[in-house]
Amino acid sequence: MRMRLEALGVAAVLSAVSIGSAAAASDSDLALFGRDPGNDRVFACYTRHYDAVHLAGHPKQNVTDMTLFVASYVEPDAGRQYVLSMGVQFRTAKTQFQVSGACGVPADGSAALGCGIECDGGHIGIRIKNAESILVDIPYGARTWDPASEEEPPEDARFGLDDKLFRLDRTALPDCAPLIWDDADRATVLGGS
Repeated sequence: MRMRLEALGVAAVLSAVSIGSAAAASDSDLALFGRDPGNDRVFACYTRHYDAVHLAGHPKQNVTDMTLFVASYVEPDAGRQYVLSMGVQFRTAKTQFQVSGACGVPADGSAALGCGIECDGGHIGIRIKNAESILVDIPYGARTWDPASEEEPPEDARFGLDDKLFRLDRTALPDCAPLIWDDADRATVLGGS
């Protein structure tokens, strides 16, 4: 039953994404990217490290570090598009795992972005907290993967019971370079073009 509800939730997010992609909310874009993107290809990078004191107060939180990269561009026939890449470090896993997917602006205005995670891997909502921070909602977990392995992630590389809402803070774009798979985007972010 839970899987069915999750599938319905993902379907609802993807429906909202496809409806909202053509007309992005400029206030959300301004806050997310720190500037008006116009018709440019734009990027944003956010991160957070959870220290031992925080983790001791949240024993059911499995995430120790999270970095989120958003790339956005205008598709002539579909409007502004968004792609999310996230790096996640878990308490006992030695590898940084990743999450990725396509995003759009939910028609109901519930978030700045709603992202469907690849391979039916769940959904993530991104809300604007303030000019320098975002809130990342992962209500039902999300599928992670290890870019260096074909194997399924181990049990300790999953979102825990207290891994539902995260505040991430804006950081320099090069901090997200390990999450960027597009060579042209990586070169732009690293100052190569």
